[in-house]
Amino acid sequence: MSEPNAVTPLTERTMQAGFWTVGARLASRIIDFVTLLVLARFLGPADFGLVATAMTFVFIVEAVLELPLSSALVRLPEITPRAYNTAFTLGLLRGLLVACLMAALAWPIASLYGDDRLILLICTLALAPAARGLISPRMIMYEKAMDFRRNGILELIGKTVAATVAITIAVATSSYWAITIGTVMTPAVMMIASYVLAPMRPRLTLADWSVFSDLIGWNFVSQSITAVNWQIDRILLPRFVDVASFGRFSAANDLSALPYQAIAAPAAAPLMAAFASARDNGRIREAYLSSSAGLILLLMPIFVFMAMLSGPVILVLLGPRWIEASPVLAGLAFASLLSVPAIPMSPLVMVLGQSRSLAVRSGIEFVVRVPLCIVGVAFFGVQGAVIARSGASLAVSASSMALMRSVAGVSLTDQLKIVIRPILAIIPSVIVLLLCETYLEFEANLIVSFFATGLLFCLTYAICIYALWTKAGRPAGVEGSAVRITAKLLSRFRPRA
Repeated sequence: MSEPNAVTPLTERTMQAGFWTVGARLASRIIDFVTLLVLARFLGPADFGLVATAMTFVFIVEAVLELPLSSALVRLPEITPRAYNTAFTLGLLRGLLVACLMAALAWPIASLYGDDRLILLICTLALAPAARGLISPRMIMYEKAMDFRRNGILELIGKTVAATVAITIAVATSSYWAITIGTVMTPAVMMIASYVLAPMRPRLTLADWSVFSDLIGWNFVSQSITAVNWQIDRILLPRFVDVASFGRFSAANDLSALPYQAIAAPAAAPLMAAFASARDNGRIREAYLSSSAGLILLLMPIFVFMAMLSGPVILVLLGPRWIEASPVLAGLAFASLLSVPAIPMSPLVMVLGQSRSLAVRSGIEFVVRVPLCIVGVAFFGVQGAVIARSGASLAVSASSMALMRSVAGVSLTDQLKIVIRPILAIIPSVIVLLLCETYLEFEANLIVSFFATGLLFCLTYAICIYALWTKAGRPAGVEGSAVRITAKLLSRFRPRA
């Protein structure tokens, strides 16, 4: 069988599985959009800044103590009840440790920032990672079968309930507790619903500890360094800027992270399943290049649009009093764009049992990002944090490409080739965007102009990608799979003879 034909079925299965996760995550991000839109009308930047300060340390502790339980289970040829119970026990122990550690750190953190409100906020927010770790381990059996419908349903249930509660509290009280309660409600509802979708009667045991131990060691090192990398700007900024400026930075950061959360994060599980299959078939190199090309193809136009049209994005989503966050959003979107090539590395090295590579990459990012952030924030505030984020993203992508050459035998040339078509397609799309920004009346008709520009931008990009793919001889890959899947979907709506 020829190589393209061998790769195409796996690519299409991965994309079809990804449609469920990405679709569900996209729907949940729409819920987040609506929630953010409402909360931004009833709460101010200072409220967002206060909760973001508390969440910073919760994120760090949660990330440091993150256990790759799903990654360990999905690698098993057959998952036994004992393995499920061991995963549950480890999740319970982790949740208790996170909650106790945050309760102990609450008062020192509040003293550091001079705000006693942080004590109760931190203790409450610590319930979120504790609940997240107790989601039914049996949900992994659906991921292993590349059936992600239940995962999507689970997330939508959690987001819907949390959004309803958060909006109700915001409208009734205009208090920052709306953000806090909404944050905790999502994993709590997901935890309860998971035992309905994937029932199990858990028993406390560590009998299958050996299944998880090899991943946990290097993962702990990697996650510890990564946690500092992710949150260093959030740790430093409240000490050097006022709480409202930090609130604007946090809101812009959340917006710039939405494409990653809606597309890249939910794609991790299908990618792991696809890489596991490709490993067994000796197709790791082809699977990695295909997945990387697909993510670049999807995420590049989103981040470019967000960076170049940051002002209208802020006005449409958050309102006029947040307009000062637009340059911050532009910079963070650009930084996110630089890190896109690094996304598929994490699920691949997990499947290959090369977690050490993640620790190496995190160490490189730490060496670049932390000094840049300390100097940048101390002298330039928010702008310095954005510059540090961009430098770190570039370092992460460069190190990922170098590590992929040794881990999976993917040459730098092959990794750079997959970027050519998206770059060539984005150039005319940017020209269209600039013309729209010049000739459309955004000030008079913001909503109409914004969505018209977005539609023209997306159409131009899609047409250019299709033309470039056709000119290249329609090679196997994400474009071909997308065309075939789209054709199948459209055929369902054709009238039968």
